[in-house]
Amino acid sequence: MRVRPTADRAREALFSILQRWPSGAFLDLCAGTGAVGIEAHSRGYAPVVCVEAAEPGWSCLRKNLGDLPVKAVQADLRKLAAGAFQDQAVIFLDPPYELAPSFWTRLAPVLRAWMAPDGILVFETDRNTALELQPGWTLAETREYGAARFHLWIPA
Repeated sequence: MRVRPTADRAREALFSILQRWPSGAFLDLCAGTGAVGIEAHSRGYAPVVCVEAAEPGWSCLRKNLGDLPVKAVQADLRKLAAGAFQDQAVIFLDPPYELAPSFWTRLAPVLRAWMAPDGILVFETDRNTALELQPGWTLAETREYGAARFHLWIPA
């Protein structure tokens, strides 16, 4: 599996969008290189946690984080419990594009349990993928940047 970092332009747009929501805890799932988590830290989100399971992403993430106060967790997020995280202001999830619909269907209830009441979930897919409405979520909007689509979900 290749590492596919979120493009610089899309990452800039993401953080412009997030200015409308409160800052706080930031969870970067399928973090890959950690670029989104590092950007979140630089913009004042805290604590920031990056979760990555696979190589080469895990090694790259650890190297890129260096001494930053960003926590790295090596885990398959599909196996994390509903209580693994709580009160996340922002959850960013960028799974392998071909797995995005199945990740969304399977993880929507768990992600909802991790979310703060006024938080936002940003789920990145390829621009041709639509995600079905899941219980506990409202689709606020979608945005497209190059090959990527951001689905912005808020707790229902």
